Amino acid sequence: MQMLVTPMRREGIALNPDERRRYRAIKADVRVRAEIDPELGSSTTVARLLGVMPLDPEHLPQLRDASLSSMAPTGFVLSGIEYIDGCAYAQSWWCREV
Repeated sequence: MQMLVTPMRREGIALNPDERRRYRAIKADVRVRAEIDPELGSSTTVARLLGVMPLDPEHLPQLRDASLSSMAPTGFVLSGIEYIDGCAYAQSWWCREV
């Protein structure tokens, strides 16, 4: 599903409303599915942001243990854990219509 996505945290720390407004939203294909987590050896829900073109790289680190935090007529928020350089951080993505 093509969406405009804005991360709501940086290394686990929430961005204030002004920082979120200044962040340039990423236009990407949002995909959510169950996968086996190789680190934990168990099933988890993973959210990914895929590029508009098939060979584009993922735009943000994957969200593991992703869940729908809130939803409205024009968008929704996915929350989960992202791994950056071996460290786990809380993260949420604000996803809205293109």
